[in-house]
Amino acid sequence: MNVTRRSSQMLMTAACMLALSACATDGGTQPDARTMANAQDDITQMHAAYLKAFNAKDAAGVANTYTDDAMLMPPNDTAVKSQVAILNYEKTMFASAPITGLLLNVNDTQVTNGWAFSSGYYTMLGVGGTAMDRGKFLEVLKQTDQGWRIYRDMYNSDMAPPSATPAATTVMAPAAATH
Repeated sequence: MNVTRRSSQMLMTAACMLALSACATDGGTQPDARTMANAQDDITQMHAAYLKAFNAKDAAGVANTYTDDAMLMPPNDTAVKSQVAILNYEKTMFASAPITGLLLNVNDTQVTNGWAFSSGYYTMLGVGGTAMDRGKFLEVLKQTDQGWRIYRDMYNSDMAPPSATPAATTVMAPAAATH
């Protein structure tokens, strides 16, 4: 009986150790420096594609930098959920706002296990190169079969919101989708 109990305890201990070792190797390790450098390069290229598409007012190109289930969270507006909704949002924004360009400064990107986090600053340019808006952004990026894509995108302005006057009855254009 003692031998049976001892054998059972040893089997349980071995099973627990095996399960713990499986957990430790299942996504618990950081990628090596080369993998991280490649991810950083790929994310930089994705941001360049976003910026090129945005400055060309190519809504489809901008939307292509997002995952299918992405969420864009612009200031003073409702969340835009899905790549298709982001496409429509960008089309409306490009058609209604006098945007002439976007400057983007991604100053930090951290990569870990198929996810990344980027933050930085943006300046949206209007007619004559004037700053229509400037602020900061935070993105959650996801590695997909198509490469790195934006999964969550939130940005906010450093500029004061336009003054609301009681007599004003005009409808404002949607907030610009900038990083």
